[in-house]
Amino acid sequence: MLKLICSNLFQRPTRTGVSILAVSLGVVLVLVSVGLSYGQLTDNANRMRRIGGDFMFQPPNASFFFALNSGTLPIRFREVINKVEGVQEATPVLAKFIGDKFHLIYGIDKESFARVNETLRFVSGRHFEAPNEAIIDTNYARSRHLKVGDRLELLNHPFTVVGVYEEGTASRVMIPLATLQELNGTPDKVTTFFIRAKEKRALDTVYQRLKERFKDYTITRTADLQEIMTANTPVFKQFVAAVVFISVAISFLIILLAMYTTITERTREIGILKSLGASRSFIVQLILRESLLICGAGVVLGFVLAAIAIKLILTAFPSMPVNITASWRLFAAGMALFGGILGALYPALKAAHLDPVKALGYE
Repeated sequence: MLKLICSNLFQRPTRTGVSILAVSLGVVLVLVSVGLSYGQLTDNANRMRRIGGDFMFQPPNASFFFALNSGTLPIRFREVINKVEGVQEATPVLAKFIGDKFHLIYGIDKESFARVNETLRFVSGRHFEAPNEAIIDTNYARSRHLKVGDRLELLNHPFTVVGVYEEGTASRVMIPLATLQELNGTPDKVTTFFIRAKEKRALDTVYQRLKERFKDYTITRTADLQEIMTANTPVFKQFVAAVVFISVAISFLIILLAMYTTITERTREIGILKSLGASRSFIVQLILRESLLICGAGVVLGFVLAAIAIKLILTAFPSMPVNITASWRLFAAGMALFGGILGALYPALKAAHLDPVKALGYE
């Protein structure tokens, strides 16, 4: 049967090639779209977790995307939070989104940040000490071709890069809190507080105390950030569902069109097969296996094209996080195969029910 399937595919190379390419585009759409989306969420959650706080303190109904709620919390909350039993330190962070550079700047209080954070490691230079000094991570330094001593303009204000730290903690760029407050026009205001508990085994107790003390505010465990962000990100689930639907629709329509046209062109051949004793199940299997072979080739090509697309994206935007897990690769492959089988089902049943006498007389 395999030889017969391959001969049928190679007999119409253009149609076969177009079908494989179309299926692969559906796979690319899923992998690239979901990879970029999950990459942003995962990277954002990991960076916030590596700040070192056990909890995040935010205003009511605040977004986890700091660009949406920059500078709304009075900094005086820090003193109140530090008085809660079990709290070791609360460090304020002001986040500002820079649209033209498409990244966040964090304004931090160096002293309290150091008491909360344990992961900030400098590969060159030092921490900032003056209002117009900035520190950047290795990814930002590499993508912007910056080093210690270089000038960096942020928010139409000149800064000097005094330190480069390992990427993965907080934002790509950090400057003194007071400086960002002034540039942002939000004096004595911050975006969030990262809170560190004195004892890890007492996290539940400290969490309850914070919830009781600040009933109308958002208290989040940093360990749960990724799960919460995925579940609560606006239209994220709808976006993924739409991408998956489009991918399945592409596979379904292309295979349906290709197989239906093929059946029409091969009506006489199918009549010959049935006259030689081929059963309906044999005809159905023949069409479905042909469809699976096209979809399988499309999946392989899709993986290759997705890798090339990601490579091009990272070349153009080196700091863009991408996360394509093995489960999503399997899911994309499954969706392509499912769409292909679904699209080939009607043509297969139509071929199986052809009258061999009429089929032999078909011109």
